[in-house]
This record gives sequence, structure tokens and C-alpha cells, in this order.
Amino acid sequence: MELSVLRFNVNGKDIHAANIDPETTLASYLRNHLGLTGTKLGCEEGACGACTVVIGAWDDRWKKARYSAVNACLLPLYMAHHCLVLTVEGIGSPKKIHPIQDRLARGHGTQCGFCSPGFVMSAYALLRTNPSPTIHEIDQAVKGNLCRCTGYRPILEALYSFGGKGCCNGLNSTACPCKENGGSVDQEKLITFDDFPKFDETQEILFPPSLIMEKSANDLYLEGPRVKLIVPVSWRAVDDLFRLNDDVTIVSSGQFTRLQTAQSPNQCATWVSVHNLPSMRAVETTETEVSIGAAISISEFVKTFEEYCDASVSVPIRKLFDKYSSMQAMNVASWVGGLLIGASEITSVFLAFNPKVAIRELGGAFTTARISDLIDEQGRMKLNRGAVIVGATFQRCEKHTRVFTFKQGLRPGADSTVVNCVGVFRVEHFIETARIAVSFGSNAVLSEKVSQRLRGK
Repeated sequence: MELSVLRFNVNGKDIHAANIDPETTLASYLRNHLGLTGTKLGCEEGACGACTVVIGAWDDRWKKARYSAVNACLLPLYMAHHCLVLTVEGIGSPKKIHPIQDRLARGHGTQCGFCSPGFVMSAYALLRTNPSPTIHEIDQAVKGNLCRCTGYRPILEALYSFGGKGCCNGLNSTACPCKENGGSVDQEKLITFDDFPKFDETQEILFPPSLIMEKSANDLYLEGPRVKLIVPVSWRAVDDLFRLNDDVTIVSSGQFTRLQTAQSPNQCATWVSVHNLPSMRAVETTETEVSIGAAISISEFVKTFEEYCDASVSVPIRKLFDKYSSMQAMNVASWVGGLLIGASEITSVFLAFNPKVAIRELGGAFTTARISDLIDEQGRMKLNRGAVIVGATFQRCEKHTRVFTFKQGLRPGADSTVVNCVGVFRVEHFIETARIAVSFGSNAVLSEKVSQRLRGK
């Protein structure tokens, strides 16, 4: 099979990258091949946010580009194929500093400066999507960015100045302190930003039309010293790979798999990334159900609930995932990847809602099963060789459905679970049905006895 050439655009410049190792990360390529060292390398495991860049990808469903913050230290370069990559060098320059950079610098938000590019790009991704965010949305956008010297107050004050009147909309507490204080949040600020340049989306780099037209109908094939990668455009190619190879691993983004195998000197594996197959990215709805493709990212998974389900369902789900991980990780990691590795919040949600899961078996046969029938007592998925989870179908939760979520981590957000809980109830005059999933650490279980005790209460 002929090696593929990756095609993408960095800061307005077309890049054709040949002979790429599948394990090459976006950060490595930006720094070592393009000299864009504004993208910093810190933890190299997606925890500090110093490597944050913005990926623009064309969304065929909505016919527009979507911009997301990602951890370049984790993102395999092949995931940037046919995408626009924006780095801190691309949005501003010494001749014309970007408004985000301007406010962060003049607002005393930078000291050593190592974390600053990551904060800038996380905020940039948010503003490209939502030019007038709330304080809560800004907090969520930068929760995956760590600062070890400046302190968060000047950084956050600079970024909050882009918000819609700075109101938290009551999401930071049971009451809205902004409104209780007469709508004023300007007390004791280090600096005011009223006269600073505004963010203007019309002045930003546009998504290149060539990337829309370039989408290939051919499989993507890369080969490195340890790993062979195929990104197929058809299910037939997936079947052929399983028939011809003994050591085949299905991945979506491949971030977790690369971290998991990084210490193995001789991997010699074949990775098959199914993230580009249309059925894996589909979102379909009826009056009673919503079906979500398995390659949909966790952040899009949560947004789908917000778009198609009642607030009594979507708000508790959003609050649970606000504490799940950084936006950079959630923008790339698929929900099915989280389910297969036992990420507790994902598993708890699936056990509580018990959706129908569509599975494609090797050879093309499709089956469906309830998630409770696929997870064993240790929380592991029971799938045949070559079987791929294609999607999950959830009920669109009628007006009498109520959802409860809770998570306690070692810190308020973007942290591993100590304990979490997801409960789905049908309540009219009393609790008619209940399904409660509880997770201790990474082990999620369905609490059937508690669910039974609550019925009729």
C-alpha cells in the first residue's frame, strides 16, 4: 500500500507532509519541522495545556468550520489531515498583537510566559465559537490550562473582559452573585479593559476552501518503526485488515492508545482509525430518540443532549461533564473511547440511561444490544474480534423524566473521579422507575437495590 501524504493548513499556509510516522504528534511537527515553538511542551500527557492549539475542521452536517482547542502534545498529526491549524504565532505578531494577547499582557497576566500561549489559544477557540461567552464558559474553556507562577487572578480578569457583561448566569453557585451585586463585577479589578481592542471574528483567518474540496475518497496509510496506521473510508477495508492481520487495534483519535503503548519498544501493531467513516459521525433524531455516532467527541456528545433533550436532562449532564476533563481532551476524545477504557463518567451515564448500542460485526452484520448487557462485572466491554460499536440510541426523555448527577474528584474540575453518581428517574406523582449508576474510582456499577428502594417514593 502506498504511503499517504498529509494535507493541512497552518496559520494560512498549505502543508503537505510526507513519510509521517503515525505516532508523530502535532506539537512535535509544529516545533521540529515548522519552527513554531510558541506551542510549548510541558507535561506531554494533556494535563497542563501549554501545548494548546486550535483546530478548524469542516462540518458537513452544519456546512461550516468548527474550531476547537486541542492538546497538540497528544493529538496525532494524522488527525489534522484536511484541517486548519492555528497557533499562537498565527493569530498575532509583533507588528499586530491579537486582542487576547494584548489584554493578557497589559493586564499583568503573564510572568514567565510559558503557559501564556496555551491560555491565549484556549480563549481564542472559545471566542471563534462564541464571541460573547459567560464567565462560566470562559472558566470551562481554560480549566485545562495550568499556571505555575503568575497566579490565576490577572489571567482570568483579562479573559473575563471578553465575556457578556461578566455574568456567571448563576452557574458558579446556587445564586448569581453578579446580579445580587447590582450586576457589577468591576470591584477591585487590577485593570479595566473598556478601551482595549475588541475581538473581531471578521479579522481572523478564514477556513481555506481548498481543504473542503481536497477531501479524499482513498484510505489514508502511514507507517512508522512501531506502528502501521490505516484510516479507511469504507467498512470493507476494515474487514480486510482484520482478515490479513492478527494484531489490529481499532482506535478513534488514538490518543489513549499512543500513551498506553509509548513505553513499549517494539509495538509492531496495526491501528485502524474509524473516526472518518460517515456512520461513526452521524447524529440522527426522531420524535422519541436521538442516535449518536461512536466517533463523536465527548464535547459534541454533551452538546447533542443540550440540542435535542429537555433541560431537566441536559443541564445535569453538562454539570457532570464540566468536572470530567479539560475542553482540549473532550474536544478530541470520542465517547466510545471513554466507554471502552472505563472512563467512569461515561460508563455511569450509559449504565443509568441504558441506551441501545449498534454494533457492526466482522463481515458486515449489524446487531443491537442494551449497554447493560455488554459491560461485565469489572466494567469491561464484551465484544467479538473485529466488532465495532457504531453508535448509541438514547430516549429523548419525556417531560416526567428527571436526571441527577454528582461527582467528587480530587479537585473541582478536570480531574479523576473519587466517586460519581448518575440517576435517571421517571417521576409523576411519585418515582415510577429509577436507574442509578455509581462509580468508585474508575469502576462504575448499576446500583439495582438502591434503584428498587426508590420506586414508589
